[in-house]
Amino acid sequence: MQLTKPTLHNAAFLKPGLSLALGCLLFASAYVPARAADDTIKIGVPMELSGRFVAFGTSGKRGVEMAVDAFKGRVANKKIEILLRDVQSDAQVTVQVLNDLIAQKKVNLLIGPISSAMVSAAIPAWRQGKPIWISHGSTTPRTEEEVGAEPRFFHTFPYSYHYQAAMSAGLKQALGSGKTAAILYADDAYGRAALPAAKKYFSEAGFKLGVEELVRSGAADMNPVLQKIRFSKPDVLINLVQTSDLATLAKQIRIAGLETPYLTDGVDIFIEEWQKAVGDAQEGWIGVAGYFPGLTRPASKDRPDLFPSLAEWEAKFRQRYNAAPAYLDVGAYSATIMLLLAVDKAGSDDPEKVAIELKKLDVQTLLGRGHFTPTPSGTMNQAFQDLMVVQRQGGKNVIVYPNDLANGKLIPRTAK
Repeated sequence: MQLTKPTLHNAAFLKPGLSLALGCLLFASAYVPARAADDTIKIGVPMELSGRFVAFGTSGKRGVEMAVDAFKGRVANKKIEILLRDVQSDAQVTVQVLNDLIAQKKVNLLIGPISSAMVSAAIPAWRQGKPIWISHGSTTPRTEEEVGAEPRFFHTFPYSYHYQAAMSAGLKQALGSGKTAAILYADDAYGRAALPAAKKYFSEAGFKLGVEELVRSGAADMNPVLQKIRFSKPDVLINLVQTSDLATLAKQIRIAGLETPYLTDGVDIFIEEWQKAVGDAQEGWIGVAGYFPGLTRPASKDRPDLFPSLAEWEAKFRQRYNAAPAYLDVGAYSATIMLLLAVDKAGSDDPEKVAIELKKLDVQTLLGRGHFTPTPSGTMNQAFQDLMVVQRQGGKNVIVYPNDLANGKLIPRTAK
């Protein structure tokens, strides 16, 4: 006779005691996963851990890791579970990852990705469930136009117009009006979106805009464009390119001996990988930042355990990763801590409750005041908009604007 395994259908033919025990076992096995889920706060972390924007995703990942450790892995009396996923700096992969996190893993909290292109790709998938989305990245105004008004979208990184407003104001103060400027922009989400803001703010600051040139993303040879810049002889070259493209550009500007006195960028010049890649070619470049290594800021009076002084936090970072932190590291850490504080106050990961607590937050972070306010351009929840203009001088960061933070003056670069 062939023996069969007990099932719900044949359990009735078992002895009463065995039937009761089996019933309890089945109930327990069904109940345990539910308890485990109730005892866990899941956070989806889609990041660019490979591909063109790997420097961005690596920083984002490190910031999240340190924030979770600062909370000792628990929030609202529950274990924090980080669902880290590599979007590979690819739009289609980003969509797949977001769909899996939201539709399959049912996450209510999301941090990342960071690059403008990947955030843009993620928006349609995010709309399917609309979890709380902490976006510490994406400078393109397109993000603001598409999701800025969403009450569950929280942006913790300056937009490209914040870059250009600060940069143009700083250069106007240092150089005065009447100077000429050329613009070089990449054929990607960042470059095309940043172009209108650069033209607007530099024109309003009194700069005469001349040559406006496009470079293809991933181009190996930018010399034809640089020759056009050379002939126009601008005082300022406004560069709207990122990551590996900026490294290629900086090295070719140096090799070509381009004599433009002032070269501007966004935050990429503070990334250690970029500095190592370009070497001496980084000299004289001007960027904007809310943070850079060596900046001083005291610990939070209310939560020094979560927001120690920058010097103390940097020391912990260097010990852990054997590298200098970048703006994105500090920003991702601060944004994640803010999210966890809101979850703790809400007592759960319920999106509505967490959104309410996020809007109430007003804390002193590693980047300064952590508080969400609306922007005039349409983002409902924006934090960290204040930027400094900083120049690379002798391998160091020198603040040249605003005056109350400045520790040096803007100087023209040399082509040699």
